[in-house]
Amino acid sequence: MNTKKMRVFVAGTWRKKKASDFANVATSLGQQLAERGYDLACGPGTGISEFVIQGYRSVDSRGEVIFFLPDRREMEKVGEEVGFGADRIVETDLDYPMRNIYQIRASDALFIVTGGDGTLEEGVIALADYGIPVAALRGSGPAVQALELLLPLFPVWEKLLKIGESVPDLLDHLASNMINKGSGSAVPGKYVALKTA
Repeated sequence: MNTKKMRVFVAGTWRKKKASDFANVATSLGQQLAERGYDLACGPGTGISEFVIQGYRSVDSRGEVIFFLPDRREMEKVGEEVGFGADRIVETDLDYPMRNIYQIRASDALFIVTGGDGTLEEGVIALADYGIPVAALRGSGPAVQALELLLPLFPVWEKLLKIGESVPDLLDHLASNMINKGSGSAVPGKYVALKTA
């Protein structure tokens, strides 16, 4: 086993109403990520991430929850807020597209549950630019649907991308394709240490 924890980034909608249909699967995903010994990375901890964090934090022996934030002014423009549950916050001071690149580069794997164009962007960045394995929950949103449509056009992604219905199977795919980059210290940024209960 690697000495550094592997970091799985969970992407999806930040809107709670859209995320609520997948609350149970997201909570289960969080528990399973913690039980497998991964650190959890996400955006500001709202929407789908809120449910994943709840599951993750319910496991006593867990890793770290890391939020990657865009510039706060960008968040204000779209009405996005910072949720609860982070052990560490990375203030990137970047707009959304550049923050998406930053947070994917800082992760060892990507798990997609729900999401639209921003989530699709993260998936393409992981696959095309960084060779990071991607697991996506089939039927959870347009980002996953778009990746399914793109896969025949980019067959080189077949080894790295798995779309399915079973969270354990999808996590097994990530585990068998991850390469520990030591991402905990590889990406510079302005970190904010937090004390959480």
